[in-house]
Amino acid sequence: MKLYFQHSDGSHEFIRELSDNRDQLGAVSDVLEDLHKRNPKYKSYYQRTWKDDNGWTWIDVGSYTEFYIVKPD
Repeated sequence: MKLYFQHSDGSHEFIRELSDNRDQLGAVSDVLEDLHKRNPKYKSYYQRTWKDDNGWTWIDVGSYTEFYIVKPD
């Protein structure tokens, strides 16, 4: 599995490789770590996840235009 950051322009930036046995909570932990590196002052008050028809897991951290995505290999 691979973790990506989706910028507001729709482009995807590769963040890191995730182990196949990583659960959803672990992926959110990786997301929050990356989010803090990107913008230490940004506060994520919630994290919402859903899976789309492609099998991608989307992670919403409170931004209207930017998301994290976990894509299977």
